[in-house]
Amino acid sequence: MGMTIAQKILKAHLVDGEMVQGQEIGLKIDQTLTQDATGTMAYLQFEAMGVDQVKTERSVAYIDHNTLQSGFENADDHKYIG
Repeated sequence: MGMTIAQKILKAHLVDGEMVQGQEIGLKIDQTLTQDATGTMAYLQFEAMGVDQVKTERSVAYIDHNTLQSGFENADDHKYIG
């Protein structure tokens, strides 16, 4: 049986490990797409792991969920993402 499209994509981006079910692998990330509600949390997790900078071919962050409100939290998130 041939590989699924997901397996083909993973194999094309594999940089560490072997494609064995249940095993950890390292992948090259060439594009990211995030939005303000969950993207901010992802970026903060990278910081917590000590990842100062990442380089992708294309990264897009949509600010469309957390609209500006009377509190400072959403505005802070938008400033952080920008």
